[in-house]
Amino acid sequence: MTSNKVVFISPRNFQPRPSHGWAWLVLMATVIIAVSIAPALAMGLSSSNAVLTLVICIPIALAFLILAFWFPTMRYELDRDQLTLRYGPVLTYRIPLREIRSIRRRNLSMTIWSTVRFPGIALFTVPYADVGNVKMCATAALNNILLIETEKEKYGLTPADEEAFVTAIRAQMEG
Repeated sequence: MTSNKVVFISPRNFQPRPSHGWAWLVLMATVIIAVSIAPALAMGLSSSNAVLTLVICIPIALAFLILAFWFPTMRYELDRDQLTLRYGPVLTYRIPLREIRSIRRRNLSMTIWSTVRFPGIALFTVPYADVGNVKMCATAALNNILLIETEKEKYGLTPADEEAFVTAIRAQMEG
C-alpha cells in the first residue's frame, strides 16, 4: 500500500519571482551619495555641515548597497514544522505551519508610509492601507503578493512557482 503523505527530511527551498529590485537599491544608494557629496564638495570638506551630511548619508547609502548585494539570497524554506523567509543575515521570519490561517494572492494598497519598498522589492514590516502591517520578504511591493496570515501576523512573499509552493505548504500542513 502506498501513501500520498509528503514527508520532508530536510528543508525544501523555493526561490522568489525574478525581479530587478536590486537595481532600485543601487539607484537609491547612488542618489544618496550624489546628493550628499555634491553639496559637501561645494561647501568644502572642512565645513562641519558637509562632514555631518556625509556622516549621516554615507552609512544609509552603504545599507542600500548591502541590501542589493544580498538580493540573490532571498528564499523561502519549508521544513517539517515551519516556513522560513530569508533575506541575507538581516531578515529571517519563521512561520510555524500550525499557525497558518490562510494563504491567498492579493494586490495590496500602498500607504504613504514605507520601509524598504521599491518596485521589485519589499522587505521588513511594511504598512498597507487595506491589510495593515505585513512582514515582507518579496520581489514585488504591491501586485500578486502571496499573503500568509496567522492569528498574530501577516507575511508577504512572491514565490517563483506559486502553485508548487502552496501545494507543498498545504501537503506539509496536512501531513
